[in-house]
Amino acid sequence: MNLLKRHLALIVPLLALLFSLESIILVNRAVAKHENKLSDNYSIVIASKNALTLDKVENFIREAKELKAITPDYMMNELKKDLSRESLETLQRELPFFYSLKLSVFPDEERLQKINATLSKLNGVTKVESFSKSHSQVYKLLLIIKSSIVVFASLIAILSYILMVKQIEIWKFEHSDRMEIMAFLGAPAWMKNGILFRLALIDSFISTIAIIAGMTYLINSSKMQGVLSTLEVTSDIFRMGSDFIILLFTSILVSIVSVVFVIIKQKDL
Repeated sequence: MNLLKRHLALIVPLLALLFSLESIILVNRAVAKHENKLSDNYSIVIASKNALTLDKVENFIREAKELKAITPDYMMNELKKDLSRESLETLQRELPFFYSLKLSVFPDEERLQKINATLSKLNGVTKVESFSKSHSQVYKLLLIIKSSIVVFASLIAILSYILMVKQIEIWKFEHSDRMEIMAFLGAPAWMKNGILFRLALIDSFISTIAIIAGMTYLINSSKMQGVLSTLEVTSDIFRMGSDFIILLFTSILVSIVSVVFVIIKQKDL
């Protein structure tokens, strides 16, 4: 029972820390997917007296991905009822070219303003409609979600690290007699504190496996699938293999840093 309590005392904060990290990873992937979807559906409308090509636009806008001509057929069909053929032909000659420009990425508000200003300066361009108001609202919503999760998860991670350090200090106190004997016999620092590193590494593996197993169950549950479907996010935001490596590396690194911190702190005292 004491052994279980000893390990749980470090595993619990490690679980909280790794869960925070995994939450940040999943949210970033989900937001990136939404940005890609928004980018696919988002377009800038351009009116120009001169014909435009994608190559020409790419010279000024690096994010330019696709340029499609918009034909005003619907408007002309409606005017056929009221105008003569000659008037329609004259109107068609006077009408500017209309284009829909798609971007390869979903730009932030500052970049969108620069794109709008650059397009407006192109020769022949008379009007650029970037729908900046609706774009700004969507982008700010994404940033709020992203920053809220990051701040909350970071606070949990900091608290978890403090608890880990406290537990390692308790371990060091519990094994102080053994360490003093090893130091008296001339054992190097890494060997003397080896028990702390071993305990920390074991708990790192256990915590990582527990988080991956828990996330696998959670992501594949019917309720979570329903939530993801509502948010238009697919379950591939969770990648078991790469996430396991990231979490394991992080947990081992944090554990080792915590042990080293305690060792140095105790020496200073």
